[in-house]
Amino acid sequence: MDPTLGIVTDYASNPALLVVSRTAETNGALLIDAPTTYNGDAFEFYLMPSFRLGDSHGYSSVASDYEHFNVKTEFDSERGMFTAAAGVARDSSLSQDYLTNGATGVRRDTLTADLNWDRHLSERAEFDTDVSSQQVRYGQSIGTPTLVDFRYTSVSPTFTLNTSEKNKVTLAASVDLYQSLDGTTDSRSANLQVGFSRQFSEIWSLTATAGYSRSLNRLNTAQEEIVGTESGPTIALIPLTVESSQNGTVYLANLTRQGSRWNLNASASRQLTPTGFAYLSLQEVYEIKATYALTARWSLTPDVRYVKSQNPTQPSEVTDYTVKYLGFSASWRWTEQLTLSVNASRVAEKIQPPTYYVSSNELTITLSRQFNHIKFH
Repeated sequence: MDPTLGIVTDYASNPALLVVSRTAETNGALLIDAPTTYNGDAFEFYLMPSFRLGDSHGYSSVASDYEHFNVKTEFDSERGMFTAAAGVARDSSLSQDYLTNGATGVRRDTLTADLNWDRHLSERAEFDTDVSSQQVRYGQSIGTPTLVDFRYTSVSPTFTLNTSEKNKVTLAASVDLYQSLDGTTDSRSANLQVGFSRQFSEIWSLTATAGYSRSLNRLNTAQEEIVGTESGPTIALIPLTVESSQNGTVYLANLTRQGSRWNLNASASRQLTPTGFAYLSLQEVYEIKATYALTARWSLTPDVRYVKSQNPTQPSEVTDYTVKYLGFSASWRWTEQLTLSVNASRVAEKIQPPTYYVSSNELTITLSRQFNHIKFH
């Protein structure tokens, strides 16, 4: 990724996704991406800052400002690789599946860390272990809070076997712990999946995994009971733990085409995902995205996405989120460094219970200038 400086202006008919009319806004912003790399003999170090600095106020809009800063180190050997990454980010809750805390979007502060070890056991066998953790805090809600501050940790080993030049099979497992920071709720989950990868040709490939997941949810609360004391009966709070479970199949499939003029990515997934609700959310995501190069300078990118999420708020209460996204962008390579992009999109969201619908239409124009990648040796 090359350093990029961009100027963007966007119009949204309902940028805060509110159930009210006449909320249209026009905003402008400066976009900055400044990756920096250090390359050694068997060591690489990456700095990846990314910012949006605009005239929008607060974090209740899809056009809210953001600040992302990530670092990554990589150590290479003849038969393996070890990477360590960390990041800090501040953005809007609407930037992740258009989630609101109460009635509006709020500030989201995220800390992430990841360790990955990859080892080639032989010419055909490979073993990979990934340990990741993230902590998310949300800003104060307007109305009744719907999101909780949480910490999520996952350990995921994967074994891959090349059965032929074009085929791979994988066996993957994962153990996860999702906890609200106030200690009220947590989810302990584990899954086992079997996967298959097929390279049909030089441009077409398919990757698919499927398996079974089990998750135990706990709510730590208290209930009032009348207890006897030396001075007589009194009301006391007795600790109470309420348990529930989320068990079922999980899967991920990805079909890709990498050609000289047009590329395609079609994906479908069903996973337990940390989204900021009381427990892990069961989320289904389907997306088709393509890029077509009309000429050496012009390219078109349509994008269609459907997200259905079951978000548990209490052991027996679930809020269903359904998000439909349709986008279309056109990019013109003005010069070797300058690119002009126009993107039109529509997002529609249905939330129940109670049932209500929100939607927004957006038009974005971006002029960006690329610079040479910053590298040190």
